[in-house]
Amino acid sequence: MKYIFTIILVLLLSCSGSAADKYAGEIFVMGAGVRNFALGRCGLTDTASPAVAYWNAALLNAVEVTRFELMHAEEYMGLLKYDTFAAAWAGPARFGLVLTRIGINNIPLTRLENPEEDISPTNRPYKYKEVNNSDMVAYVGFARVVGRYNLGLTAKLAYRNLAEESGFGFGADLSIFKELSTNLLLGARLRDFCTTQILWGNGSHEIVNPGLDVEISYKTNLPRINIPAQIFFSGEFHAEGMKEAATLSLGFISLDPHLGLALQAHPRLTIYAGYDIENVTAGLTIYINRFSINYSFEQVTELENSHRVSLGLNI
Repeated sequence: MKYIFTIILVLLLSCSGSAADKYAGEIFVMGAGVRNFALGRCGLTDTASPAVAYWNAALLNAVEVTRFELMHAEEYMGLLKYDTFAAAWAGPARFGLVLTRIGINNIPLTRLENPEEDISPTNRPYKYKEVNNSDMVAYVGFARVVGRYNLGLTAKLAYRNLAEESGFGFGADLSIFKELSTNLLLGARLRDFCTTQILWGNGSHEIVNPGLDVEISYKTNLPRINIPAQIFFSGEFHAEGMKEAATLSLGFISLDPHLGLALQAHPRLTIYAGYDIENVTAGLTIYINRFSINYSFEQVTELENSHRVSLGLNI
């Protein structure tokens, strides 16, 4: 555990004077994998996730079967569409891929009838155009074993098209995975470790500060009913001075917690529950031969609840 605290200290020192843009990296923390959404967005130690290239590329060393997942979600009463494709290949290559698209379509742009005057009953705004906003991100993950540790690297490439402006982003995450014991797993990810860059066509430039995610999970059998279970505890550290927007603010550094529980209720059914910052999550996976049907629910009190579905394949 001392290595984790060393990384946190380095992160604090390296970001304390950074001029990064707050919330510039939001497109990189949307998450992937319906199973992981249902687990309260835990995934750093989830070896069963097809989206390990997003969560922790070091987990590729523990992938025993090749997995694919195709997800579609429509959130906030269908205004936001979120699609992902995830794949994790077993074998000596240890390669993972996650493709995501986040889109909001038919956004009206307005102008005043007389732009030189203030808005008023006689000077109303009118719609002159509709635009689409979309973010597309590719995560490419690789893993290697170094000594007693599993190390991972995820390269991130993004294309952003917002209203009438577009831009490209690039960065990378470093990750580590360690089996502390047969049932106790530890994972960590240093997000945007070299500061992710977003370059816009109008000449503006955004910088994403590094962040740190740490997770520990424990596998056990529930007493009396003898159901296999895995419990996840995750902490998400940001170096953006979020203050009120975070669960716990420590000045420039903030912390958001995540909790997850996976229950293997039946060989063909896994049930999930979780806590994602301030929202309760739940879901399930139904296995049909090599296929799986996955569903997740997130209760969002301020906005519309989120529902996500996906189809998975193991070969």
